[in-house]
Parts: sequence; C-alpha cells; structure tokens
Amino acid sequence: TTPEGIPANLTCGVRLLADRKVSWIRRKDLHVLTTGDFTYTTANKFRALHLPGSPYWTLQVDRPTVSDSGIYECQVSTQPKIFRRFTLNVVVPSAAITGTREMFMKAGSDINITCT
Repeated sequence: TTPEGIPANLTCGVRLLADRKVSWIRRKDLHVLTTGDFTYTTANKFRALHLPGSPYWTLQVDRPTVSDSGIYECQVSTQPKIFRRFTLNVVVPSAAITGTREMFMKAGSDINITCT
C-alpha cells in the first residue's frame, strides 16, 4: 500500500537469469510495461530499475494514482513462463480533526496538535 503521489517500488528477485529477460506486466489490461531495461509504455510513470549483476528487478511507479492500483506481474521469458504477482494498492491520504471543532486559547498558551 502506498499513498497517492508517493513513488512505489515492486521488487522481484530472479536468480540464474542467463540470457532470459524480465518483463513487468500490468494484469488488468495485460499491458507489457517493461522488458529488461526497455520501457514499452508512453506513461512516464513506469520504469524498470536494475543494477548489473543484481538479481533484483524493480518496477518503479512514479506519482501513482488510485487508478494504478491492481496486480502487476514480474515474468521471466521461459517456457513455461515463470512469474510472480504483486498487488499495488494506492490510497488517497486523508486527514481528520478529532475532538471539538473550535478551541479558544489565551494568547501565548501552548497547544498540542496530533496528526495521524
């Protein structure tokens, strides 16, 4: 779960990759977002992150919105395919004032405001 607007990272570990490629797929429309380091979508919010020699492949979703929520799949180009699914839940942050709506204080008094 990530708040709307805060970058989200989905990380998939793949060992013994050899010459195979890792792809990230958005399941709701079966859109191939990335393969290897190449990005197939024009939405600049998606990109694959991978350090050479590392077994970890990360799909970064920049400035996610609630509509980006859903299942994403890390897939290795094998037959049969090897995959792992991740659920991204993007929520709208909210704030609420608890207690009385109005408070009167003397000038110079201390107040305590708690955010949750």
